[in-house]
Amino acid sequence: MRQKLLIALAAATALVALAPANATTLMADTGWQSDQLNVAGDPTQFSPWTFTIATNGIFSITDDFIPGDIYTLSGDLLGSTSFFAGGAGDIQATGAFGGAWQNVSYSKLALTVGPGSYTFSITGDGAGGVPAGLGIRLDTVGSVPEPATWAMMLVGFGAVGFSMRRRPKVSVSFG
Repeated sequence: MRQKLLIALAAATALVALAPANATTLMADTGWQSDQLNVAGDPTQFSPWTFTIATNGIFSITDDFIPGDIYTLSGDLLGSTSFFAGGAGDIQATGAFGGAWQNVSYSKLALTVGPGSYTFSITGDGAGGVPAGLGIRLDTVGSVPEPATWAMMLVGFGAVGFSMRRRPKVSVSFG
């Protein structure tokens, strides 16, 4: 087990070493981090961004300056923000950009990411004007069994219960 951990640590260190030298590191589970678009169509102030994650995670981005901006991810993460109201119970609803996450006027995006290393840039259209502020975050998530796994487990418990019920009862008497 210890050897596997050392190998994983060495691999993660090597991947970080391969990241672009000028990339900003996005740390998991630290809440929202600020970025800013200064020129429409150009990468944001802290682009490119990079992160390495050992488990599944959720990458999130939200506008938070003047409503109307659309942001686009390129590189290892692809997508564009769209307008929707995030839920009050979402992990993104907490912290500095939590209000923007819940506000339908601001564009946002959430992507599920698997274990690995990612490097990406963010550009924006500046439709609301520049400079334009935005927030990004990376949250790790525990592995939650898929619905099919839960169903298989329930069928298995049912089969065990059914077989125990059908088993003939054996009585032992000492006497």
